[in-house]
Amino acid sequence: MQKLLDAASTRLREFVAQRDNVALVVTCTDADAIIVQKLLDELEDAATSEMVWIVTDDFAEPVAYTNAVVNAFAAKCGAVSLALRDKNMAPWPPVPASVFDETRAPAERLRDLMAFSRSLLPFPAGMVAVWCIHPANIPNPAAYTHLVADVLAHEFPDPWCHDLRFIVRALPAEPTLPATIGQRPRIDWFTTDFSQEAMARAIDEEADDESLPLDRRLQSLFVSANLDYAHQRPEAALEKYEVLLQHYAGIQHPTMTALVLNGMGEAHARLGNREQAANCFEHALIPASAADGPPIPVLLNLSLNLGNLRMEEGNFAAAESYFDAAQRFATVQRAGITKVQVMEKLGYCQYSLGNVDAAVTSWTAAATVAEQLELPNEEMSARRYLQTHYANIGDEARARAMAERLSSLQAPTLRVPA
Repeated sequence: MQKLLDAASTRLREFVAQRDNVALVVTCTDADAIIVQKLLDELEDAATSEMVWIVTDDFAEPVAYTNAVVNAFAAKCGAVSLALRDKNMAPWPPVPASVFDETRAPAERLRDLMAFSRSLLPFPAGMVAVWCIHPANIPNPAAYTHLVADVLAHEFPDPWCHDLRFIVRALPAEPTLPATIGQRPRIDWFTTDFSQEAMARAIDEEADDESLPLDRRLQSLFVSANLDYAHQRPEAALEKYEVLLQHYAGIQHPTMTALVLNGMGEAHARLGNREQAANCFEHALIPASAADGPPIPVLLNLSLNLGNLRMEEGNFAAAESYFDAAQRFATVQRAGITKVQVMEKLGYCQYSLGNVDAAVTSWTAAATVAEQLELPNEEMSARRYLQTHYANIGDEARARAMAERLSSLQAPTLRVPA
């Protein structure tokens, strides 16, 4: 996965460093655009001979978009000028009034703004201003294409955009931008692919790449095993977990050993191998408890997995013990929704064991925490147990109070433990 990100990052940096092309058109989906934005932020952070301006505003129509770009630029310039004055340094020159004139064509205003950004370069010789036009959403691709094409238009031998570089987003399902500017000189093209399939391939390649450090290869193998489990391939996940277990148990790495054993347990559980699953979970508790820290998220997952497994078997005493530990770990982890769900299951086990008072206490606590955290589904689920209990023992007042609270919540979906 890191190789995939590194390759895309390298592509962006190489474009900025070169001096032949003026624009790089990056074709990416909305999902990939989030990753590209992160890479652009890293590009800005690492810039040494460039001043990078990143525009991520949604594009709906040209005038509103241009206003957003101009106003954001002016605000940033104003903030920098104030900081420079505080240090008794000369402020930046004022933004030209012409770029605020909404009677002018949006493309003209943007070209003037981008040309003005050159005047802010501390050392014009050898430096460039890089404009990243990267809307998060483009609901009006036709108007976007028209604006970008107009902005990028330039003539030789004296193009308006000298000492400027543009990284421009394009939509994969919208062919008009490539068709409009595809034949222009000094335009480069790059298509991203951060799909699940591409990420999975990259992770597997990293795991098999003997030129990489062993730790990185093993982490990639661990991620690959988790992906196999997530995509309903438990047998493939088990094969990878077994390789990982040999390594991490061999070097006595307690946290990773516990994580791998937990993954093996979950894969066995999905395959219906209940005893093997329980054996993995129980053995994972030993290194997890011995690890420095200890790793609370790992212990929380293990306690939950063991509690669910034992509850499904009808072993409510064992399940109660595991759920009680899980709700304590959830408290330390500040995992509110998990704590509520675990306390509800804890109450179910206690009720099944005949410990009615403890069950009522657990369900009441679950409902109270859910109400405080504004989790209506979880609150309804816990209060339904309470309503049923009060109705069964003939406590009409409390049963009615529960019913009124349930009616007020009106949650669309319930998650009730099995």
